[in-house]
Amino acid sequence: MMNGMSSKPARMGAAVFAAAVLASVPGVGCAGSGHHAATAADRALSARANEALAQAGLNADRVEARAYRGVVTLLGEAEPGDIRDAQRIVVSVPGVVRVNNLVLSGGPSTSSGFARAKRAPIVARAETAQ
Repeated sequence: MMNGMSSKPARMGAAVFAAAVLASVPGVGCAGSGHHAATAADRALSARANEALAQAGLNADRVEARAYRGVVTLLGEAEPGDIRDAQRIVVSVPGVVRVNNLVLSGGPSTSSGFARAKRAPIVARAETAQ
């Protein structure tokens, strides 16, 4: 019985010691909170970009904005004019560092004059002035 009683305080002492050591090491346990903050910021920026697109009248079922660390990627399918408008709109949203435009278009290529294959991606990158 003496051994059972003495081992419980020993285990509690070890747990307290381990907690004290972990608390004294800077940065331990903070990695998750930094990731959480970045993920929340990405979600908020995505929401602001999608709201700006909706206010401009672009169909949310056709073009969607997704953010990661300030870089917004446009995804979906639209006409070439709508694609350019979407890029212009999202680049002006506060917090956007860059826009990667991966929206599919069935229209003709504006740069070459040749017909683009149906549903071919338009890949463009726009930098902000920030």
